[in-house]
Amino acid sequence: MFDTPDQILRQLRAGEDSRAEFKEIRFGERGVISPNTEDFAAEMVSFANAEGGTIFLGVDDDGEVVGVPREQSQLVEQWALNVATQNCDPPLRPEVRREALQAAGENGLSIIIVTVPQGLFAHCTSGGRYYVRLGSTRRRLTPPELARLFQERGRGYVFDEQQVFSGAVEDLDWNRLEAFFGRSPRIPWLDLLRNTRVTIRDPNGVDRPTVAGLLAFSSDPARLLPSAYVEAACYGGTRLTSDDLVHAERLAGPVSDQIDAGIAFVMHFMNAERAAEGEDAYDIDVVDEAIVNAVAHRDYSVSGSKIRLFLYADRLELYSPGKLPNGLTIEEMPYRTFTRNQLLVSFLSKMRSKRTGQVFLESRGEGVRKILDDGEAHAGRRPEYELFGNELRLTIWAPA
Repeated sequence: MFDTPDQILRQLRAGEDSRAEFKEIRFGERGVISPNTEDFAAEMVSFANAEGGTIFLGVDDDGEVVGVPREQSQLVEQWALNVATQNCDPPLRPEVRREALQAAGENGLSIIIVTVPQGLFAHCTSGGRYYVRLGSTRRRLTPPELARLFQERGRGYVFDEQQVFSGAVEDLDWNRLEAFFGRSPRIPWLDLLRNTRVTIRDPNGVDRPTVAGLLAFSSDPARLLPSAYVEAACYGGTRLTSDDLVHAERLAGPVSDQIDAGIAFVMHFMNAERAAEGEDAYDIDVVDEAIVNAVAHRDYSVSGSKIRLFLYADRLELYSPGKLPNGLTIEEMPYRTFTRNQLLVSFLSKMRSKRTGQVFLESRGEGVRKILDDGEAHAGRRPEYELFGNELRLTIWAPA
């Protein structure tokens, strides 16, 4: 929106509005003292809970450029990013850049431009306050307004169908789209992507990828969804300790690649002595089912948490972010089906694994039962599901 000096100066002359806020920066002995962190977090949260906006640092309330000293610019940029990640919940990822305007540049001053996108969630400050931008001011959300915001963006909402406001159609991999839909669809590509909810038009008419669309068809979904990958590690012993760490790897890319990479990781690092004797430490079909379930059903709205795959000498542990949905209990899991990410699951039910040539998900409803029954038949010990806070842990045992 503010890409050129002329656009910036026009906004400064026009004054603050629903998409622009001015903040003068004051320094103390230890860095920025005004605005304070809670006040600045509140401004960012208010934009995130509305339609996004821009904060101009180094500009007073009247739109006059007072600037930020060049030697202090990097400090201010880092301060702004720290407030966005540490004083906003969930953390925000604004774009921060400096601009040397003629009005300030002659004196060795610049302004810092902080662009806050519309949030995927209902955001609050670290003090627990929810704000929204209305006109040129921010306002605390009333309980009914907060309830509506949570309905639109909250944890209980169908998260994988939400648009990623910082994304664009160009973030999708067209080779993967053609492999899935065919090279010559019967309708225009953009219509096809909208109809299948790979993309959604935002309020300004711009096509944005959905969470599921990015996960399935972006070559690097973690660029815009930072926790959308699998952290895999192999340990030579039975404890989570760096002394026993054999290998660690980040399994990224679209979810189909993450699944295949996770299974390949387990196959490669399974107990070497057992493999030499022709015996697998794990039933690979069980591992396949477990990793597919973790990727398909994890809660992608849990900020800062990724799937973790730990391979030990005696067991495999798989941690999936998110509590059980819809009142489901661990005891009910083998007998009730649940789908947290229906759109993502619909994509995976048609995608085929490069490893097996089979679709990742079939409509047979045996996932958890297969893991428990076949895992026990292979190892002589039943796999175990446990809840730890916002994570579901699955332990699959190797034969004794």
